[in-house]
Parts: sequence; structure tokens; C-alpha cells
Amino acid sequence: MSKINKLQYLLITSLLQDGEVELILPNGIELRVGITQEGKRGKEKTEDYCWVTATQKNRTVILDSYNLGLEFPDDRLVCENGYIDDFGQSMVGLDVV
Repeated sequence: MSKINKLQYLLITSLLQDGEVELILPNGIELRVGITQEGKRGKEKTEDYCWVTATQKNRTVILDSYNLGLEFPDDRLVCENGYIDDFGQSMVGLDVV
């Protein structure tokens, strides 16, 4: 089993057991992956839902099965640009500086 396969196995096993995993990367980014969703009894593990957050200092990117979100201080400048990707699909890019 390769290192990548071992890491993937450990990550998936931990997710299924605990519902979420947190990794602190060397550059100070906190990466969290989960399969929990708020339910009637608090956080509940689900088979059809997943979320990922990446946080560094006071900036966060949030991706889940339904949304893409950004959280950042109010004093930032947001630039939006549109472009066509390699497959001809219209895309929107956001830069926060």
C-alpha cells in the first residue's frame, strides 16, 4: 500500500468514526474535513454530505455539498473577474486582498 493510499485510508477511517478530522499544515493553515451536518440532535454523521474548511489567520474558505463561502476581515478588497475555462464554461473568480 502506497503512502497516499495509507493516508487516504486513515483519513476516511477517522471520518467514519469521528465525523470530522482536523489537520494543522506546516504553513499555519488549519484544514478541517467532515461528514457531519446539523440535525435535530446536534451534529449527525451523514453519508451524502461532506464539508471542508481551510483557515489561515483570520481568513477561511468553506466548501460543502451545497455552498462555497469565504470569511475575511471587513477591511479587505474583493475583486471579481469572469472568464471562460478550458471546457468553454463561463466561470467567476474572486480575489480577496
